[in-house]
Amino acid sequence: MEERILQLLEGLKSEIGDLRSDVGSLKSEMHSRFDQVDHLLEGIGGQFEHQTSQRIINGQAISKELVNIKSRIFDLETKTM
Repeated sequence: MEERILQLLEGLKSEIGDLRSDVGSLKSEMHSRFDQVDHLLEGIGGQFEHQTSQRIINGQAISKELVNIKSRIFDLETKTM
């Protein structure tokens, strides 16, 4: 009976070791996946920042052009009066 208990304990010990190994592998794999997601999010954030700065630059250029157009309209209106 004791021998059977020892065999069961040895088997259990082996299975626990296998589980530890599997958990370690899973942990490593999850770290790798989180790193990939992190890199993707950084890329998306960078693209968003770039697009936002381009929109700001374009908006400023449009504002300057509107000021020029308003100035020309004012000049034309004052010349015809």
